[in-house]
Amino acid sequence: MEVIEWHYLLAIGILLIGIEALFFSFFLIWIGIGFLCVSVLSYFAFYESAIAQIATAFGIGLILVFMLRKWSMKMLDKTQDNTEEKVHKSGIGTIDNGMIKMGGTFWQSDDDLSSYKDGDKVEVIDIVNNMAVLK
Repeated sequence: MEVIEWHYLLAIGILLIGIEALFFSFFLIWIGIGFLCVSVLSYFAFYESAIAQIATAFGIGLILVFMLRKWSMKMLDKTQDNTEEKVHKSGIGTIDNGMIKMGGTFWQSDDDLSSYKDGDKVEVIDIVNNMAVLK
């Protein structure tokens, strides 16, 4: 096989990196970087066959996959923030049909609310596991 022109290798590398943005497999990006490296080397005419170019591109890509895939997956996990912001922390709630109404939201409580009647005001200390904790 004849040598693949460097700009075709560059296009393949950019295409693989672009496809990676759709799938997030952290595999195609490294193969794409391998093709980018081989396109730079091919610009300086270091290759005599297309098979050597493709093998080198996949070789560089696979080495990068094995070295950096775990690291890139960790980086993705760090960017995701799974903490939930607590909007309702404490305040004064009103008893309504056996639930506590506070801030327009109805909350259940572990406390016994049978001694309260509708309209009574209660002080809520915190919301834990979607349950109101009374003072």
